[in-house]
Amino acid sequence: MRILVTGATGLLGKSLCPLLDREGWQYWACNSKIFDITNTKMVNEIMNKISLDFIIHLAGFTNIDQAEDNPKKAFDVNALGTKNIASIAKKHNIPILYVSTDNVFDGKSNTPYKPSDATNPINVYGKSKLEGEREIIKATKKFYILRTSWLYGQGGYVDAMLTFSNFRKEISIVNDQIGCPTCADDVSEKIIELIKTNAPYGIYHVSSSGSASWLDFTKKIFEFKKRNVEVSAIDKSDFPRPAKRPRYCVLDSRDILPDWKNSLEKYLASKN
Repeated sequence: MRILVTGATGLLGKSLCPLLDREGWQYWACNSKIFDITNTKMVNEIMNKISLDFIIHLAGFTNIDQAEDNPKKAFDVNALGTKNIASIAKKHNIPILYVSTDNVFDGKSNTPYKPSDATNPINVYGKSKLEGEREIIKATKKFYILRTSWLYGQGGYVDAMLTFSNFRKEISIVNDQIGCPTCADDVSEKIIELIKTNAPYGIYHVSSSGSASWLDFTKKIFEFKKRNVEVSAIDKSDFPRPAKRPRYCVLDSRDILPDWKNSLEKYLASKN
C-alpha cells in the first residue's frame, strides 16, 4: 500500500501516521513546507512522478477566525489545494479520503446532522471546506469525505487547557455552542478501518457519541485530571470573534466512535 498523506504534521496527522507504521504501509508524509498543495504546477509535476494506491488528504487551513480575516488564503488551501490533490486521485484512478468539518452546517438544527442533510456554512472556513468537498466529488467517485467535530489531540485544545491550568486557576468558557468533542486517535483508527475494509465510498460523519458545550468539555478536562480550576460560563456575545460559530453542530455518526467522555478520559490517562 503506497499512500500520500497531506498535512501529516497537523493534529490528525500526528495521530494517524503511527497507525500507518503499525500497519506496515508505505506512505509519503508531507506538509506545506515540502509540498505546497496550492501550487498547481508543483502538484502536476509530482503527480507525473509518483505511483500511489491511496490518498489521505488532511491538509487544510483550519483557523476559523483567521479564515474570516484572510478568505483568499482559506479558499486557496481548502478549495484550490483540495482540487489539486483530487486531480492526482483522478489521474491515478485511486481512492481519496478527505477530512472535512461540522462547520459546513449552519447550526440551526435541533437534532444531530446526518450526512445527507443540506449544508449551509455561516463562516469562511465552513464555506471553503464545503468547496473542497465539492471538488472531491467532481473529480472522482472513489472518495471518502469524513466530517468531524471539535477535534483534539497532540498540541490541541485539551493540551492547551492542561498547560493553562499550570498558570491560572480561573477560566471563562462560552456556553452557547453544542458539538461533539472528538479525539484524533479515534478518528485515525476509523480511517484505518475504512481503508482496510474497503468500506463503501461516500460521506461519513465521524465524531464521538454524545454531545457537550465547550463549558461541559472544559470542566471534564480538569475533573479527569483533578486540576483545581474554576470554570465559569460566558455568552459568546461577551466574547466577540471574527467568525460566526454554528450554535448546534452535533453530527449523527451512528455511534461509530465511543462516548466523548470515555475517549477524553482515555486520552488524558496518557498525559502526565
